[in-house]
Amino acid sequence: MITAAGRSASAGVSMRPDGSRAVVVVEGAVLPVRRPPTQDVDALMAAIVRTATDAAGPNALRAVTVDVSAVLLDAVVGARPSLPLVAVVRVVPRPADDPELARSPARFVERLISHRWTVAGGHDLLGNELRPLDEAMLAAVCAELVQTDARHLAVVAAGSQARPEHERAVADAVQAAVPGARISAASDFGGQGLIAREATVVLDCTLGQLTDALFTRWEAALERHAPGVPLRVARGDGGFSTPSPVRARPSVALGAADAAELCGAAHMAAHEDCRVLLRRPEGQVAGDVRRGLPVVRSAQLVELGTALVVPTAVLAPEPGGADGGQVLRVTDLPIVVADGDPYERVCAGAATSQPTGWVDEIAYIGSAARLAGARREAEERAAAMVTANGAAPGTSYLIESSIVAVPYSPSGTVRIRVRVAGASETFVPGAAVGPEHPLEVAP
Repeated sequence: MITAAGRSASAGVSMRPDGSRAVVVVEGAVLPVRRPPTQDVDALMAAIVRTATDAAGPNALRAVTVDVSAVLLDAVVGARPSLPLVAVVRVVPRPADDPELARSPARFVERLISHRWTVAGGHDLLGNELRPLDEAMLAAVCAELVQTDARHLAVVAAGSQARPEHERAVADAVQAAVPGARISAASDFGGQGLIAREATVVLDCTLGQLTDALFTRWEAALERHAPGVPLRVARGDGGFSTPSPVRARPSVALGAADAAELCGAAHMAAHEDCRVLLRRPEGQVAGDVRRGLPVVRSAQLVELGTALVVPTAVLAPEPGGADGGQVLRVTDLPIVVADGDPYERVCAGAATSQPTGWVDEIAYIGSAARLAGARREAEERAAAMVTANGAAPGTSYLIESSIVAVPYSPSGTVRIRVRVAGASETFVPGAAVGPEHPLEVAP
């Protein structure tokens, strides 16, 4: 949505339990929306439109990107959580001998679980069946499930990221036993580790209603104040997607504030590649930005106390001086010391974000030709995800592609990680996006 003068505006919003903040970005300039933090989405949206109109003219606003991660995180770790409880079904070769091993080590995740069941079955990392699915045990679990009030269910099967058949069979049986139940399955994600995959799918299941309610409020406000302007959602990997994928998988929004703050600090300092120093209550931390996007990994979210299988920004303790002049880590990148309002940086990072997608999977590589083929297939899938998340066709480009051997596994077993970004059709002049070499996707 470009105005006659050729100027366009993009808004970024940081939703927080104590009120939301927003900025408008016009040709790279970050303009705070002048109003106190508010829970009133309608009033904030009206203020966003006024700011965009004053700066760039009528109908200049082309997108609103919202970071909801702080609200979701508060709902999980708050003193009095009001989220629906989740029943969990694990599909593993044998039940845990110790009850503690059947639980999540993260107390914030475990307190969201009302019931647990185990069904024998599962596959290894390469999709080889470890044990046939125990149909009798599954039937018994479904019979018990019907007697409970559980209507939110998470299913995680060993090896389902490679072979989801057992997990899908369990999900189908549960759906037949409890029609209308919300069921989340771990095979929707890549990543490794039963505990991390279970934590991710539990959070997906319990956060679904809250996420939907938040997006519905914003969509209604946009329809009233800026009809036709799309709503976008900031993700933990520093990119954005349309609301639909995040409604289905809310966990991809967790960690978005950290990622957006890194990107916002880099944007406001006019650097596409830099190291950003952030001040935190526990001390200074640092994160890296490459080509306008944060360096990310599937790692532990400190607030939750557990790893997830969705990528989030890598923040490491930085023992150097707070002025950036005595950073102990050797780097040839510009160092950006993030001063000023952190929420303004988060909003700026959200407003200037790009659509992104990622693939994280295990594969068996028996030859050099298969190695190249596996990489190409992963890149094509990631590119398709980026387009689904809002990228204009043909704008996908590669951010990261790595293939590494998996330790203590058969020769030829590798982990493939691919990350792709793109440009939206409504590109904001001045924003730091655009591929040097677009990703070529085979037809």
